[in-house]
Amino acid sequence: MLKNFIFDVDRTLIDSYQPELETLKEALFIVTRTNYSNDVMEKLTTLTTDEFFKNLGIEKNSDTMKKINYYWGTLLKKRRLHFFDGVKELLIDLKGNGYFLGIVTSRDKDELNELSELLEYINLFDVVITSDMVNLPKPSPESINVIIEKFSLKREETIYIGDSQSDSVAARSALISFGFANWENKNLISQYDYLFETPQDINKLYKSRKKN
Repeated sequence: MLKNFIFDVDRTLIDSYQPELETLKEALFIVTRTNYSNDVMEKLTTLTTDEFFKNLGIEKNSDTMKKINYYWGTLLKKRRLHFFDGVKELLIDLKGNGYFLGIVTSRDKDELNELSELLEYINLFDVVITSDMVNLPKPSPESINVIIEKFSLKREETIYIGDSQSDSVAARSALISFGFANWENKNLISQYDYLFETPQDINKLYKSRKKN
């Protein structure tokens, strides 16, 4: 029976996809004066950020990249990013029923602190691991293993829920279940233990297990 629920943040708990894409497109236009098509922008969903910019011919440590990141960050901070519908209720329900809740995210601590709505409910989580808290962020299993070892969790009772291939690899490398959060995502994930079309599907899973 699953007792420990660890979540990714972006595109799993928080609906960040469209705001990120829109503000990045805006930042690219400000810096490069190029208006990239939506088809080009949506490649960001299948590539890492570094690979995406490399495809555009923008070097990682270049002045152009620094300017893009500056404008992208400035524009994104003006957007209040929200939970997906049903996520807030899911988290409250899980916590109220005594389940362990954790976060493993590719965001660093400062980036996580930009998510004001998540911070309002951060006390629901027993632990939060950001990318700057470990030596090897996802897809390495280090972040997940830190949680499992610190809280003496049983791997067979633990699930990591995320939206990307990197999430899947991290979970499977940590020898725990992986749940694919498929709401409003365009990532193609071939390996998962549970497919969740809506946050309510997670509710159905643990409630059906509880009855059994």
